[in-house]
Amino acid sequence: MRDAAVIRRARPEDIGAIDALEAASFSADRFARRNLKRMLEGGRTQFWLAQRGNDALGYLALSFRTGAHVARLYSLAIAPAARGQGLGSELIAAAISAARARKCHVVRLEVRESNAAARALYERCGFTLRGRRESYYGDGEAACLYEIPTGL
Repeated sequence: MRDAAVIRRARPEDIGAIDALEAASFSADRFARRNLKRMLEGGRTQFWLAQRGNDALGYLALSFRTGAHVARLYSLAIAPAARGQGLGSELIAAAISAARARKCHVVRLEVRESNAAARALYERCGFTLRGRRESYYGDGEAACLYEIPTGL
């Protein structure tokens, strides 16, 4: 039996693992390491890391704007070998809890319309489709806009 993964707040020294997860998960729309580092150290974005032992399995970035009651799920990446194990759902649950603690009423996100796996995950976690934004991505693809109330 495999040990359970631990979900914890990421620290600046986790930048290498977060960058590797980003590279393994995204070919387009990938964050540059320097941008991830700036967000991780800036305080406006909380990063959550899923790990088993020393292995980073996934991460989630959740952004907050001062005075706003809406949090934005900015990025979610799961290592290819760790997909299908429920880690995305666990990271999303941690994000919703963090948003609730920050008095946010809703968590929103954008996802590529063609990313069926991510859209299914968000819908399983209770997100509802609230709209669509044409030509949102650099290649012209539309984004699906999702949100979930935090329960406040």
